Amino acid sequence: MSWIVIIILLSILYGCYQWYCNKNLPPGPWGVPIVGYLPWLNPTKPYKTLTELARKYGPIYSIQMGKHFAIVMSDPISVRTALARNELADRTNFEVINEIMQEHGLIFTRGELWKEQRKFVCNWLKVIGVTKFGDKKTDLQLNIVDVVSSTISNLRQTNKRPIDTGKLFLVYIGDFVNRIVLGKEWPEDDPNWTYLRNLAEDGSKKFSIATPLSVLPILKIIPKYRKTVSEIIEGVLKTHFIYKTLMENRGKEVDQCKDLMALFMKEMTKRKNDIGHFFNEKQCCFLLSDIFGAGVETTVNTLRWFLLYMALNKDVQCELQSLLDLVCTGDDGIIDLENIEHIPLLKACVYEIMRLRPVAPSGIPRVVNKDITILGYQVPKGTMVLPLQWAMHHDKKYWMDPEIFQPKRFMDDDGNLINKKAFMPFQAGKRACVGDTLSYWILYLFGANIIHNFNISLEDGLSEQEINTITDGEFGITLSPAKHSIVFETRI
Repeated sequence: MSWIVIIILLSILYGCYQWYCNKNLPPGPWGVPIVGYLPWLNPTKPYKTLTELARKYGPIYSIQMGKHFAIVMSDPISVRTALARNELADRTNFEVINEIMQEHGLIFTRGELWKEQRKFVCNWLKVIGVTKFGDKKTDLQLNIVDVVSSTISNLRQTNKRPIDTGKLFLVYIGDFVNRIVLGKEWPEDDPNWTYLRNLAEDGSKKFSIATPLSVLPILKIIPKYRKTVSEIIEGVLKTHFIYKTLMENRGKEVDQCKDLMALFMKEMTKRKNDIGHFFNEKQCCFLLSDIFGAGVETTVNTLRWFLLYMALNKDVQCELQSLLDLVCTGDDGIIDLENIEHIPLLKACVYEIMRLRPVAPSGIPRVVNKDITILGYQVPKGTMVLPLQWAMHHDKKYWMDPEIFQPKRFMDDDGNLINKKAFMPFQAGKRACVGDTLSYWILYLFGANIIHNFNISLEDGLSEQEINTITDGEFGITLSPAKHSIVFETRI
Protein backbone atom coordinates (compact mmCIF):
# COMPACT_ATOMS: atom_id res chain seq x y z
CA MET A 1 0.00 0.00 0.00
CA SER A 2 2.86 2.40 0.82
CA TRP A 3 4.23 1.99 -2.73
CA ILE A 4 0.85 2.99 -4.18
CA VAL A 5 0.84 6.15 -2.06
CA ILE A 6 4.40 6.99 -3.12
CA ILE A 7 3.52 6.51 -6.82
CA ILE A 8 0.43 8.74 -6.45
CA LEU A 9 2.46 11.46 -4.70
CA LEU A 10 5.20 11.30 -7.34
CA SER A 11 2.61 11.57 -10.11
CA ILE A 12 1.05 14.61 -8.43
CA LEU A 13 4.46 16.23 -7.99
CA TYR A 14 5.34 15.47 -11.61
CA GLY A 15 2.05 16.97 -12.76
CA CYS A 16 2.64 20.14 -10.73
CA TYR A 17 6.18 20.41 -12.10
CA GLN A 18 4.92 20.00 -15.66
CA TRP A 19 2.26 22.67 -15.13
CA TYR A 20 4.80 25.11 -13.70
CA CYS A 21 7.34 24.51 -16.47
CA ASN A 22 4.80 24.60 -19.27
CA LYS A 23 2.53 27.45 -18.19
CA ASN A 24 3.99 29.77 -20.87
CA LEU A 25 4.19 27.05 -23.51
CA PRO A 26 1.61 26.02 -26.11
CA PRO A 27 -1.23 23.83 -24.78
CA GLY A 28 -1.02 20.10 -25.21
CA PRO A 29 -1.70 16.70 -23.70
CA TRP A 30 -0.16 15.64 -20.43
CA GLY A 31 2.07 12.60 -20.33
CA VAL A 32 3.56 10.38 -17.68
CA PRO A 33 7.08 10.44 -16.19
CA ILE A 34 9.95 9.29 -18.42
CA VAL A 35 7.92 8.35 -21.51
CA GLY A 36 5.67 11.42 -21.75
CA TYR A 37 2.86 10.91 -24.30
CA LEU A 38 4.55 8.02 -26.15
CA PRO A 39 2.20 5.28 -24.85
CA TRP A 40 -0.72 6.97 -26.63
CA LEU A 41 0.97 7.44 -30.00
CA ASN A 42 -0.02 5.06 -32.79
CA PRO A 43 3.20 2.97 -33.02
CA THR A 44 2.91 2.39 -36.78
CA LYS A 45 1.32 5.71 -37.80
CA PRO A 46 2.32 8.32 -35.21
CA TYR A 47 1.54 11.15 -37.63
CA LYS A 48 -2.17 10.27 -37.43
CA THR A 49 -2.20 10.56 -33.63
CA LEU A 50 -0.31 13.84 -33.85
CA THR A 51 -2.86 15.10 -36.40
CA GLU A 52 -5.75 14.21 -34.10
CA LEU A 53 -4.05 16.19 -31.32
CA ALA A 54 -3.66 19.15 -33.69
CA ARG A 55 -7.41 19.14 -34.27
CA LYS A 56 -7.94 19.14 -30.51
CA TYR A 57 -5.30 21.63 -29.36
CA GLY A 58 -4.91 23.82 -32.43
CA PRO A 59 -2.17 24.74 -34.93
CA ILE A 60 0.58 24.70 -32.30
CA TYR A 61 0.76 22.44 -29.27
CA SER A 62 3.38 20.97 -26.96
CA ILE A 63 4.02 17.33 -26.22
CA GLN A 64 6.59 15.35 -24.26
CA MET A 65 8.06 12.51 -26.35
CA GLY A 66 10.35 10.55 -24.07
CA LYS A 67 13.46 12.63 -23.40
CA HIS A 68 12.48 15.22 -26.04
CA PHE A 69 10.11 18.09 -25.38
CA ALA A 70 8.45 19.09 -28.65
CA ILE A 71 6.05 21.53 -30.18
CA VAL A 72 3.98 20.39 -33.15
CA MET A 73 2.95 22.92 -35.79
CA SER A 74 0.27 22.32 -38.41
CA ASP A 75 -0.67 25.75 -39.78
CA PRO A 76 1.18 26.21 -43.10
CA ILE A 77 1.67 29.97 -42.82
CA SER A 78 3.03 29.69 -39.28
CA VAL A 79 5.22 26.74 -40.29
CA ARG A 80 6.78 28.60 -43.20
CA THR A 81 7.45 31.63 -40.99
CA ALA A 82 8.98 29.53 -38.22
CA LEU A 83 11.17 27.37 -40.48
CA ALA A 84 12.62 30.47 -42.12
CA ARG A 85 14.12 31.62 -38.80
CA ASN A 86 17.81 31.10 -38.01
CA GLU A 87 16.83 29.73 -34.60
CA LEU A 88 15.29 26.70 -36.33
CA ALA A 89 18.07 25.97 -38.81
CA ASP A 90 19.37 22.90 -36.95
CA ARG A 91 18.20 19.30 -36.85
CA THR A 92 17.14 17.69 -33.59
CA ASN A 93 20.00 16.07 -31.72
CA PHE A 94 18.90 12.43 -31.87
CA GLU A 95 21.32 10.32 -29.87
CA VAL A 96 21.12 7.10 -31.89
CA ILE A 97 21.18 8.86 -35.27
CA ASN A 98 24.30 10.72 -34.15
CA GLU A 99 25.85 7.39 -33.17
CA ILE A 100 25.16 6.02 -36.66
CA MET A 101 25.91 9.14 -38.71
CA GLN A 102 28.64 10.54 -36.43
CA GLU A 103 27.29 14.05 -37.15
CA HIS A 104 28.53 13.88 -40.76
CA GLY A 105 26.80 13.96 -44.13
CA LEU A 106 24.12 16.58 -44.77
CA ILE A 107 20.66 15.61 -43.54
CA PHE A 108 21.43 15.39 -39.81
CA THR A 109 24.32 17.83 -39.61
CA ARG A 110 24.30 21.33 -38.16
CA GLY A 111 26.36 24.49 -37.83
CA GLU A 112 29.30 25.28 -40.11
CA LEU A 113 29.57 21.74 -41.47
CA TRP A 114 25.97 21.86 -42.68
CA LYS A 115 26.35 25.35 -44.20
CA GLU A 116 29.51 24.41 -46.08
CA GLN A 117 28.22 21.08 -47.37
CA ARG A 118 24.78 22.38 -48.37
CA LYS A 119 26.44 25.12 -50.42
CA PHE A 120 28.66 22.49 -52.04
CA VAL A 121 25.69 20.23 -52.90
CA CYS A 122 23.71 23.18 -54.35
CA ASN A 123 26.68 24.00 -56.56
CA TRP A 124 27.00 20.36 -57.68
CA LEU A 125 23.33 20.32 -58.72
CA LYS A 126 23.95 23.36 -60.93
CA VAL A 127 27.06 21.74 -62.41
CA ILE A 128 25.15 18.60 -63.47
CA GLY A 129 22.37 20.64 -65.06
CA VAL A 130 19.68 21.49 -62.50
CA THR A 131 19.17 24.90 -64.08
CA LYS A 132 16.33 26.66 -65.90
CA PHE A 133 17.86 26.21 -69.34
CA GLY A 134 21.08 25.47 -71.23
CA ASP A 135 23.12 22.57 -72.54
CA LYS A 136 23.75 21.17 -69.07
CA LYS A 137 20.02 20.83 -68.44
CA THR A 138 19.63 19.12 -71.82
CA ASP A 139 22.40 16.65 -71.01
CA LEU A 140 20.90 15.88 -67.61
CA GLN A 141 17.49 15.29 -69.14
CA LEU A 142 19.00 12.94 -71.72
CA ASN A 143 20.63 11.04 -68.86
CA ILE A 144 17.27 10.62 -67.10
CA VAL A 145 15.52 9.72 -70.37
CA ASP A 146 18.12 7.01 -71.05
CA VAL A 147 17.15 5.30 -67.79
CA VAL A 148 13.45 5.86 -68.48
CA SER A 149 13.83 4.11 -71.86
CA SER A 150 15.53 1.14 -70.20
CA THR A 151 12.71 0.97 -67.65
CA ILE A 152 10.06 0.95 -70.40
CA SER A 153 11.91 -1.80 -72.29
CA ASN A 154 11.94 -3.89 -69.14
CA LEU A 155 8.23 -3.27 -68.51
CA ARG A 156 7.36 -4.40 -72.05
CA GLN A 157 8.92 -7.77 -71.27
CA THR A 158 6.65 -8.35 -68.27
CA ASN A 159 3.84 -9.27 -70.72
CA LYS A 160 0.98 -8.25 -68.41
CA ARG A 161 2.52 -10.16 -65.51
CA PRO A 162 1.96 -8.38 -62.14
CA ILE A 163 5.28 -7.04 -60.83
CA ASP A 164 6.62 -5.46 -57.65
CA THR A 165 7.37 -1.89 -58.71
CA GLY A 166 9.52 -1.23 -55.65
CA LYS A 167 12.31 -3.57 -56.72
CA LEU A 168 12.10 -2.46 -60.36
CA PHE A 169 12.37 1.28 -59.70
CA LEU A 170 15.05 0.76 -57.09
CA VAL A 171 17.21 -0.68 -59.89
CA TYR A 172 16.56 1.99 -62.52
CA ILE A 173 16.25 5.13 -60.44
CA GLY A 174 19.19 3.82 -58.43
CA ASP A 175 21.15 3.49 -61.70
CA PHE A 176 20.55 7.15 -62.52
CA VAL A 177 21.49 8.33 -59.02
CA ASN A 178 24.66 6.21 -59.16
CA ARG A 179 25.67 8.02 -62.35
CA ILE A 180 25.31 11.52 -60.92
CA VAL A 181 26.47 10.74 -57.37
CA LEU A 182 29.19 8.11 -57.82
CA GLY A 183 29.99 8.50 -61.50
CA LYS A 184 29.47 4.75 -61.71
CA GLU A 185 27.27 2.30 -63.63
CA TRP A 186 27.06 -1.29 -62.43
CA PRO A 187 25.51 -4.30 -64.13
CA GLU A 188 22.33 -5.26 -62.28
CA ASP A 189 23.93 -8.43 -60.91
CA ASP A 190 27.16 -6.76 -59.74
CA PRO A 191 27.78 -7.82 -56.09
CA ASN A 192 28.41 -4.25 -54.90
CA TRP A 193 25.29 -2.89 -56.59
CA THR A 194 23.22 -5.85 -55.36
CA TYR A 195 24.45 -5.22 -51.83
CA LEU A 196 23.69 -1.48 -51.98
CA ARG A 197 20.17 -2.14 -53.31
CA ASN A 198 19.45 -4.71 -50.62
CA LEU A 199 20.80 -2.34 -48.02
CA ALA A 200 18.61 0.51 -49.31
CA GLU A 201 15.55 -1.76 -49.18
CA ASP A 202 16.25 -3.40 -45.84
CA GLY A 203 18.21 -0.60 -44.19
CA SER A 204 15.39 1.92 -44.34
CA LYS A 205 13.18 -0.44 -42.34
CA LYS A 206 15.90 -0.98 -39.77
CA PHE A 207 16.73 2.72 -39.62
CA SER A 208 13.14 3.42 -38.56
CA ILE A 209 14.03 2.24 -35.05
CA ALA A 210 16.23 5.33 -34.68
CA THR A 211 13.26 7.46 -33.63
CA PRO A 212 12.03 5.35 -30.68
CA LEU A 213 15.63 4.80 -29.58
CA SER A 214 16.36 8.52 -29.76
CA VAL A 215 13.38 9.50 -27.63
CA LEU A 216 13.89 6.56 -25.26
CA PRO A 217 17.61 5.62 -25.25
CA ILE A 218 16.95 3.12 -22.45
CA LEU A 219 15.49 0.83 -25.14
CA LYS A 220 19.05 0.03 -26.16
CA ILE A 221 19.21 -2.46 -23.31
CA ILE A 222 16.75 -4.61 -25.27
CA PRO A 223 18.77 -7.08 -27.40
CA LYS A 224 16.55 -6.64 -30.48
CA TYR A 225 17.21 -2.89 -30.62
CA ARG A 226 20.90 -3.23 -29.80
CA LYS A 227 21.30 -5.82 -32.55
CA THR A 228 19.53 -3.63 -35.13
CA VAL A 229 21.75 -0.63 -34.36
CA SER A 230 24.82 -2.84 -34.75
CA GLU A 231 23.53 -4.10 -38.11
CA ILE A 232 22.93 -0.53 -39.32
CA ILE A 233 26.44 0.53 -38.31
CA GLU A 234 27.87 -2.55 -40.03
CA GLY A 235 25.96 -1.58 -43.19
CA VAL A 236 27.39 1.94 -43.00
CA LEU A 237 30.94 0.58 -42.72
CA LYS A 238 30.48 -1.78 -45.68
CA THR A 239 28.96 0.99 -47.79
CA HIS A 240 31.83 3.30 -46.98
CA PHE A 241 34.32 0.57 -47.90
CA ILE A 242 32.68 0.38 -51.36
CA TYR A 243 32.86 4.17 -51.71
CA LYS A 244 36.49 4.33 -50.61
CA THR A 245 37.41 1.61 -53.10
CA LEU A 246 35.73 3.58 -55.88
CA MET A 247 37.61 6.71 -54.84
CA GLU A 248 40.96 4.89 -54.83
CA ASN A 249 40.35 3.53 -58.33
CA ARG A 250 39.39 6.80 -59.97
CA GLY A 251 42.72 8.63 -60.03
CA LYS A 252 43.07 11.58 -62.41
CA GLU A 253 39.91 10.56 -64.25
CA VAL A 254 37.94 12.73 -61.79
CA ASP A 255 39.29 15.90 -63.43
CA GLN A 256 36.83 15.54 -66.31
CA CYS A 257 33.86 14.33 -64.25
CA LYS A 258 30.89 16.16 -62.74
CA ASP A 259 29.48 13.56 -60.37
CA LEU A 260 29.31 14.34 -56.65
CA MET A 261 32.16 12.03 -55.68
CA ALA A 262 34.48 13.53 -58.33
CA LEU A 263 33.73 17.12 -57.33
CA PHE A 264 34.26 16.26 -53.67
CA MET A 265 37.59 14.56 -54.40
CA LYS A 266 38.74 17.62 -56.37
CA GLU A 267 37.74 19.83 -53.45
CA MET A 268 39.68 17.59 -51.06
CA THR A 269 42.80 18.00 -53.19
CA LYS A 270 42.28 21.74 -53.54
CA ARG A 271 41.96 22.25 -49.78
CA LYS A 272 44.42 19.64 -48.49
CA ASN A 273 46.67 22.31 -46.96
CA ASP A 274 43.82 24.46 -45.61
CA ILE A 275 42.26 24.30 -42.16
CA GLY A 276 38.71 24.94 -41.02
CA HIS A 277 36.84 22.86 -43.59
CA PHE A 278 35.15 19.45 -43.73
CA PHE A 279 36.30 18.12 -47.10
CA ASN A 280 37.73 14.81 -45.98
CA GLU A 281 37.20 11.15 -46.81
CA LYS A 282 34.89 10.49 -43.87
CA GLN A 283 32.58 13.37 -44.74
CA CYS A 284 32.60 12.32 -48.39
CA CYS A 285 31.36 8.82 -47.56
CA PHE A 286 28.56 10.05 -45.30
CA LEU A 287 27.53 12.71 -47.82
CA LEU A 288 27.35 10.17 -50.66
CA SER A 289 25.23 7.89 -48.47
CA ASP A 290 22.87 10.74 -47.58
CA ILE A 291 22.35 11.93 -51.14
CA PHE A 292 21.96 8.43 -52.56
CA GLY A 293 19.67 7.22 -49.78
CA ALA A 294 17.41 10.26 -49.63
CA GLY A 295 17.29 10.70 -53.39
CA VAL A 296 16.47 7.10 -54.26
CA GLU A 297 14.04 6.14 -51.50
CA THR A 298 11.85 9.24 -51.63
CA THR A 299 11.67 9.24 -55.44
CA VAL A 300 10.97 5.51 -55.71
CA ASN A 301 8.19 5.69 -53.13
CA THR A 302 6.58 8.75 -54.72
CA LEU A 303 6.65 7.11 -58.17
CA ARG A 304 5.10 3.95 -56.71
CA TRP A 305 2.32 6.01 -55.12
CA PHE A 306 1.78 7.81 -58.45
CA LEU A 307 1.33 4.57 -60.42
CA LEU A 308 -0.81 3.02 -57.69
CA TYR A 309 -3.28 5.91 -57.80
CA MET A 310 -3.21 5.94 -61.60
CA ALA A 311 -4.28 2.28 -61.46
CA LEU A 312 -7.05 3.12 -59.00
CA ASN A 313 -8.31 6.12 -60.98
CA LYS A 314 -8.74 4.98 -64.56
CA ASP A 315 -10.62 8.13 -65.57
CA VAL A 316 -7.63 10.31 -64.63
CA GLN A 317 -5.25 7.85 -66.30
CA CYS A 318 -7.21 7.92 -69.56
CA GLU A 319 -7.45 11.73 -69.61
CA LEU A 320 -3.74 12.01 -68.97
CA GLN A 321 -2.95 9.50 -71.72
CA SER A 322 -5.01 11.49 -74.23
CA LEU A 323 -3.05 14.64 -73.40
CA LEU A 324 0.26 12.80 -73.61
CA ASP A 325 -0.66 11.39 -77.01
CA LEU A 326 -1.16 14.93 -78.33
CA VAL A 327 2.30 16.19 -77.35
CA CYS A 328 4.31 13.08 -78.24
CA THR A 329 5.41 13.99 -81.74
CA GLY A 330 9.09 12.98 -81.71
CA ASP A 331 10.43 9.98 -83.61
CA ASP A 332 11.85 8.49 -80.42
CA GLY A 333 8.42 8.43 -78.75
CA ILE A 334 9.82 10.13 -75.64
CA ILE A 335 7.93 12.87 -73.83
CA ASP A 336 10.44 15.42 -72.53
CA LEU A 337 10.29 18.27 -70.03
CA GLU A 338 9.35 20.76 -72.75
CA ASN A 339 6.36 18.59 -73.70
CA ILE A 340 5.41 18.24 -70.04
CA GLU A 341 5.17 22.03 -69.68
CA HIS A 342 2.08 21.79 -71.91
CA ILE A 343 0.42 19.16 -69.68
CA PRO A 344 -0.40 20.78 -66.31
CA LEU A 345 -2.54 17.76 -65.42
CA LEU A 346 0.58 15.60 -65.16
CA LYS A 347 2.17 18.00 -62.69
CA ALA A 348 -1.13 18.26 -60.81
CA CYS A 349 -1.21 14.45 -60.46
CA VAL A 350 2.33 14.45 -59.04
CA TYR A 351 1.44 17.28 -56.63
CA GLU A 352 -1.70 15.49 -55.51
CA ILE A 353 0.23 12.29 -54.79
CA MET A 354 2.77 14.25 -52.74
CA ARG A 355 -0.08 15.89 -50.84
CA LEU A 356 -2.15 12.77 -50.27
CA ARG A 357 0.77 10.50 -49.35
CA PRO A 358 3.75 12.66 -48.31
CA VAL A 359 6.95 10.66 -47.94
CA ALA A 360 7.66 12.33 -44.57
CA PRO A 361 4.18 12.61 -43.00
CA SER A 362 5.47 13.43 -39.52
CA GLY A 363 7.75 16.14 -40.89
CA ILE A 364 11.50 16.24 -40.44
CA PRO A 365 12.15 17.70 -36.98
CA ARG A 366 14.15 20.83 -36.23
CA VAL A 367 15.51 22.01 -32.91
CA VAL A 368 15.35 25.48 -31.39
CA ASN A 369 18.95 26.65 -30.89
CA LYS A 370 18.03 29.55 -28.54
CA ASP A 371 15.03 30.68 -26.51
CA ILE A 372 12.44 32.18 -28.86
CA THR A 373 8.78 33.14 -29.10
CA ILE A 374 6.50 31.42 -31.60
CA LEU A 375 2.91 32.62 -32.03
CA GLY A 376 3.13 34.34 -28.64
CA TYR A 377 4.35 31.24 -26.79
CA GLN A 378 7.74 30.90 -25.12
CA VAL A 379 9.74 28.07 -26.66
CA PRO A 380 12.95 27.20 -24.81
CA LYS A 381 16.27 26.28 -26.37
CA GLY A 382 16.53 22.57 -27.16
CA THR A 383 12.84 22.15 -27.99
CA MET A 384 12.11 19.86 -30.92
CA VAL A 385 9.83 21.40 -33.57
CA LEU A 386 7.74 19.10 -35.77
CA PRO A 387 6.24 20.67 -38.93
CA LEU A 388 3.42 18.12 -39.24
CA GLN A 389 3.07 17.52 -42.97
CA TRP A 390 0.20 15.05 -42.71
CA ALA A 391 -1.97 17.55 -40.83
CA MET A 392 -1.20 20.37 -43.29
CA HIS A 393 -1.89 18.14 -46.30
CA HIS A 394 -5.16 16.77 -44.88
CA ASP A 395 -6.65 19.88 -43.29
CA LYS A 396 -10.26 20.45 -44.40
CA LYS A 397 -9.64 24.17 -43.98
CA TYR A 398 -7.40 24.06 -47.05
CA TRP A 399 -8.49 20.92 -48.90
CA MET A 400 -12.00 19.82 -49.81
CA ASP A 401 -12.37 16.05 -49.30
CA PRO A 402 -8.68 15.71 -48.35
CA GLU A 403 -8.74 11.89 -48.35
CA ILE A 404 -9.79 11.72 -52.01
CA PHE A 405 -7.39 11.76 -54.95
CA GLN A 406 -8.35 14.91 -56.88
CA PRO A 407 -5.47 16.25 -59.01
CA LYS A 408 -7.52 19.12 -60.42
CA ARG A 409 -7.57 20.80 -57.03
CA PHE A 410 -4.16 22.10 -58.18
CA MET A 411 -5.65 23.62 -61.35
CA ASP A 412 -7.83 26.67 -61.96
CA ASP A 413 -10.86 26.85 -64.24
CA ASP A 414 -8.62 27.64 -67.22
CA GLY A 415 -6.52 24.52 -66.65
CA ASN A 416 -3.49 26.34 -65.25
CA LEU A 417 -1.51 25.14 -62.23
CA ILE A 418 -2.09 27.05 -59.01
CA ASN A 419 0.02 27.30 -55.88
CA LYS A 420 -1.43 25.99 -52.63
CA LYS A 421 -0.02 27.52 -49.45
CA ALA A 422 -0.75 24.34 -47.49
CA PHE A 423 1.28 22.21 -49.93
CA MET A 424 4.74 21.63 -48.50
CA PRO A 425 6.21 18.37 -49.85
CA PHE A 426 9.85 19.43 -49.48
CA GLN A 427 9.51 21.33 -46.18
CA ALA A 428 10.42 25.02 -46.15
CA GLY A 429 13.01 27.49 -44.93
CA LYS A 430 16.75 27.11 -44.74
CA ARG A 431 16.65 23.31 -44.57
CA ALA A 432 14.19 22.69 -47.38
CA CYS A 433 15.21 19.79 -49.62
CA VAL A 434 18.03 20.82 -51.97
CA GLY A 435 16.99 18.28 -54.59
CA ASP A 436 13.35 19.29 -55.07
CA THR A 437 13.69 20.39 -58.71
CA LEU A 438 15.62 17.27 -59.73
CA SER A 439 13.07 15.08 -57.94
CA TYR A 440 10.24 16.69 -59.88
CA TRP A 441 12.06 16.18 -63.19
CA ILE A 442 12.62 12.48 -62.48
CA LEU A 443 8.98 12.00 -61.45
CA TYR A 444 7.64 13.90 -64.46
CA LEU A 445 9.78 12.01 -66.99
CA PHE A 446 9.21 8.56 -65.50
CA GLY A 447 5.51 9.18 -64.82
CA ALA A 448 4.68 10.72 -68.19
CA ASN A 449 6.47 8.13 -70.31
CA ILE A 450 5.23 5.10 -68.37
CA ILE A 451 1.61 6.27 -68.48
CA HIS A 452 1.99 7.09 -72.19
CA ASN A 453 3.33 3.65 -73.01
CA PHE A 454 1.17 1.47 -70.77
CA ASN A 455 -2.28 0.98 -69.34
CA ILE A 456 -1.76 0.61 -65.60
CA SER A 457 -3.89 -1.60 -63.35
CA LEU A 458 -3.70 -3.51 -60.10
CA GLU A 459 -3.58 -7.29 -60.16
CA ASP A 460 -6.99 -8.94 -60.29
CA GLY A 461 -8.88 -10.27 -57.31
CA LEU A 462 -7.98 -7.71 -54.66
CA SER A 463 -10.69 -7.03 -52.09
CA GLU A 464 -11.63 -3.52 -50.97
CA GLN A 465 -9.97 -4.23 -47.62
CA GLU A 466 -6.73 -5.31 -49.34
CA ILE A 467 -6.73 -2.16 -51.46
CA ASN A 468 -7.30 -0.04 -48.37
CA THR A 469 -4.36 -1.74 -46.67
CA ILE A 470 -2.14 -0.99 -49.68
CA THR A 471 -3.17 2.68 -49.85
CA ASP A 472 -2.89 3.14 -46.10
CA GLY A 473 0.82 2.50 -46.53
CA GLU A 474 3.70 1.44 -44.32
CA PHE A 475 5.66 3.96 -42.32
CA GLY A 476 9.37 3.55 -41.65
CA ILE A 477 11.74 6.38 -42.46
CA THR A 478 9.31 7.29 -45.23
CA LEU A 479 5.72 6.43 -46.08
CA SER A 480 5.51 3.78 -48.81
CA PRO A 481 2.63 1.77 -50.26
CA ALA A 482 2.11 -1.62 -48.66
CA LYS A 483 3.34 -4.54 -50.75
CA HIS A 484 1.45 -4.80 -54.03
CA SER A 485 1.90 -5.60 -57.71
CA ILE A 486 1.08 -3.56 -60.80
CA VAL A 487 0.14 -4.83 -64.29
CA PHE A 488 1.60 -2.95 -67.28
CA GLU A 489 -0.27 -3.51 -70.55
CA THR A 490 1.43 -2.05 -73.63
CA ARG A 491 -0.77 0.55 -75.38
CA ILE A 492 1.63 1.98 -78.01
